[in-house]
Amino acid sequence: MVVSQDIRDEMKQSLLVERQRLEREIANIVSGGVRGDTFLADESDAIDQHPADAASELFEREKNMTVQATLEQSLQDVNSALHKIEDGTYGVCESCGKPIPEKRLRAMPEALHCIECRSRMDRENARR
Repeated sequence: MVVSQDIRDEMKQSLLVERQRLEREIANIVSGGVRGDTFLADESDAIDQHPADAASELFEREKNMTVQATLEQSLQDVNSALHKIEDGTYGVCESCGKPIPEKRLRAMPEALHCIECRSRMDRENARR
């Protein structure tokens, strides 16, 4: 056990609240109607629209798709952290296997990596 039971219980509560919030936000986007995958089906309606209106609508759809993808990734991270709490591996970096500091877990309960590994991963992703 890397993290005390009290911290695990506290982080679990935070993660459950965050999961509900993310699920609500994803549901709002999905039910909101502006979806990128329906643009072609709606395209016949665009004939009467001014080109700027069509561009604005396409921009909003793409923005919503990006926000939805970000929220879904966050939800996946939250669910992974909850699973780690259940299997007793919460608070251990997935990359190096070292303990994730309590301060980081309190700031970001869904953290799956220590700061050093996360920074390295971000730098590598930025180079791509």
